[in-house]
Amino acid sequence: MAFEIINPQGKANIVLICEHASNHIPDEFENLGLSDEQLKLHIAWDIGIGAVTKNVARIIDAPAILARFSRLLIDANRAIEQDGLIPRSSDGHNISGNQNLSEDEITSRINRFYMPFHDAAEKLIATKAKNDQAPLIFNLHSFTPTMNGFDRPWHAGMLWNRDNRLAAEVQKRLESYGCTVGDNLPYSGQDLFHTMNTHGDRHGYPHLGIEIRQDELETETGIEKWSRILAKEIETIRELPEMSQIKKF
Repeated sequence: MAFEIINPQGKANIVLICEHASNHIPDEFENLGLSDEQLKLHIAWDIGIGAVTKNVARIIDAPAILARFSRLLIDANRAIEQDGLIPRSSDGHNISGNQNLSEDEITSRINRFYMPFHDAAEKLIATKAKNDQAPLIFNLHSFTPTMNGFDRPWHAGMLWNRDNRLAAEVQKRLESYGCTVGDNLPYSGQDLFHTMNTHGDRHGYPHLGIEIRQDELETETGIEKWSRILAKEIETIRELPEMSQIKKF
């Protein structure tokens, strides 16, 4: 199965999506030529965020969908025609199992992993989008503290493309905890936002990509901390009068 759904009957009018939750690569791909130690690195998954997603889903009683395959097999947060869909290298690591793939091999990964995940996400969101009431869609990620020699100062980042209303609200609330929060940092949702463009923006539903720095999620204590913070603030936003009136952005 390319995905798992947590709390599918959750009552909150919210859907959580986590496409980089797993570093799993099926045996027949022989780790794509990487070592087990390399597959524990951020290149293979978003460390810690799968556990946070499951915790938040439980706390706020919302459904969540998580991918069960490594982003190195195929990256569900890329459009099919986008560079990096199947990465040949990542943060200085050569991925030998992704070199010189045939069109059939690429299509096989799309059909086996990518499309089932996105089809299931679309169906899950459709169960919430009833009576013209727009669900809130949150896409959860984590990011490595250092990239290309740069120490990233942000504890969290808000990613958005065409509408920043949810981003601005969550950023303000996280900053009240003393967090340094990036606005379209460490990545820009205007460059890398396929999942939210597909399942949020395309329908006009309010949506937001949330990134948490991975050293904040290295321990169970850190995972629990961020699970509580995100659950509290997502629930608070859901109850705002302006949110209850939103049908579509």
